[in-house]
Amino acid sequence: MTQQTVGSREYKVMLQPEKFTGSQEELLEKANQFWQAFTKSIQGIVFDTDGSLDTIEKNREIRFYDTDDHLLYKSGYIFRERIDKKSEVTLKFRHGDRYISQDRDMSAAIVDQGKTKFEEDIKLPFTSLYSFSTKQEISTALSFDQLAKITELYPDLKTKLKINQKSENLHLVGNFIAKEIVIEGADFEISKKPNKIEADCALVVWYDRVVSEKPKIVEFSFKYENEQGEYDGEVAQRAYKVFQKLGNIGKGEWAKEWVNLEGMTKTKYVYSLEDK
Repeated sequence: MTQQTVGSREYKVMLQPEKFTGSQEELLEKANQFWQAFTKSIQGIVFDTDGSLDTIEKNREIRFYDTDDHLLYKSGYIFRERIDKKSEVTLKFRHGDRYISQDRDMSAAIVDQGKTKFEEDIKLPFTSLYSFSTKQEISTALSFDQLAKITELYPDLKTKLKINQKSENLHLVGNFIAKEIVIEGADFEISKKPNKIEADCALVVWYDRVVSEKPKIVEFSFKYENEQGEYDGEVAQRAYKVFQKLGNIGKGEWAKEWVNLEGMTKTKYVYSLEDK
């Protein structure tokens, strides 16, 4: 088993979607209001804050595919398609145990066409999931009606599922297509010496594709990276304290207005639609 380097640590928290209702202009205004409240709360923890959540970096559609009995999801996998001007798919495997997560080959069928990463996702109160994923561009003409279409793109999946993929049909999970807007432009500094380290922030907003002003999901995240997977304890402690503020622990009372402690993650939301 190859030891994978944790290339990034990303902290995620769900926000109250109704706080961000309105036009795109109103959305950016609310994002800025959240950023101002957040930065005020973390003064004394971080060295500096820069920018604001004021730039729409991505505006795209998101689709999840799985079998009728959710074979992928139950096996720890997530398969999604992102569509902007191009179509990009990602196969992701997540597990709380780092060594279980890395014990697979996530390579694309044409290795050079895939971009693979191994990262740590952190959710409230402080739960880590290790995510091993590969994304690749595909033809917009490719449809996902059988599991075999996915295993052709990611060959190791065939050996891990141990079933006849050709007999397994796929469907659009929840019959749901998300319109996703990603707002960026802000960061905060969690280390000055020996190296300057900044945590990049993002606000991810999901709408039903046919309802454009009432978000279904809003997620705030921040992450920092190290190509060697070497994370200083003091830096991690500073990031942890910031996360506590978002989790309403200690003196993070401001967060009650913004944070949805009971909110579902994006993936759980999509799969919850199957139960309705």
